[in-house]
Amino acid sequence: MSRTITENLFGTHFFSKYYLTILGVILLTISSKISIPFYPVPMTLQTLVVFFIAASMGMIGFYSTFIYVVLGVLGLPLFANGGGIGYIFSPTFGFLYGMVISSFMIAYILKSEVNTGLIKLSATILAGAFIIFLCGISHLSFFVGIEQAINLGLLPFLYSEFLKIVLAIAIIFGLIQRVNQKNHK
Repeated sequence: MSRTITENLFGTHFFSKYYLTILGVILLTISSKISIPFYPVPMTLQTLVVFFIAASMGMIGFYSTFIYVVLGVLGLPLFANGGGIGYIFSPTFGFLYGMVISSFMIAYILKSEVNTGLIKLSATILAGAFIIFLCGISHLSFFVGIEQAINLGLLPFLYSEFLKIVLAIAIIFGLIQRVNQKNHK
């Protein structure tokens, strides 16, 4: 039976999963607060954290992302610009539900990722980034039109997102190699 990186490192006990879920929510919250203010979409480290927790924690990473979005919508100030039910109607909400969909897809595809190669990992993370931006730009286009949505919600972030994707792949692949070495000793 294949296990995720976190299952290999921390075990499969209920409390390990519980604490890792909370850790994922905390990491997402912190990463949303580290931002460069762009309008209407701030640049944060959230996508890097989504890629990392979904690929390394599997479904726990998805649960963390889902809980993070639910808690933010319920009013906790977890998002880059606060929180609350009104956030659903903000131009940037599409990026948030895109992160949930992306984390599910990454966790599902890489559920046994300690056996995953670099190509599968890279393709999965790239697909996750595509999902986030597709949802984000689609949602943003209802407010500013598709052309402006691309100009405001995609183009300014291409280089930074590419860097976050490469960084996530490097960190996760490094962890995979370390876990594989540990398991073969």
